[in-house]
Amino acid sequence: MHTYSLYWIKEEFSYHYFHKTNILFHFLREWKYNPGSEQLSLQYQYVAQPIPLEVLMHHVTNHLRKPVELQFNDDEMSFTIYEKGRAVKLLQRDHREVEIQAENLHIAECLLFDTLRKVDHSFFIMNQDCQQYGWIAPIKKEVIL
Repeated sequence: MHTYSLYWIKEEFSYHYFHKTNILFHFLREWKYNPGSEQLSLQYQYVAQPIPLEVLMHHVTNHLRKPVELQFNDDEMSFTIYEKGRAVKLLQRDHREVEIQAENLHIAECLLFDTLRKVDHSFFIMNQDCQQYGWIAPIKKEVIL
């Protein structure tokens, strides 16, 4: 099982850091491993916007018609997407971070990432263990006349 972290980066930062993913990855990793740093926490709150898990669940259930299992524990909410014996679990770790658990990246792509692209292009995903990271969708180029 692989674990990925999902962040919804504010549009102004996703635009400026689209081709600087390594900087964003190192910042988010530094924030994650230094939870007591007030400066990093303030920067994190400035760069990342809240991810309402209910909105993601709504898009999955309404747009893709995939079965979803919702769970509430004491300090976290989670839901699992099922399809053809495969599953992806999303856990709300922080109101600005969602943890994704999937057998591999391909399953997460098939069951979840396509839906996220329909919600917004500013989602950033990373797997700290393998140092895999990137944007969920490309930014559309603006046409200048």
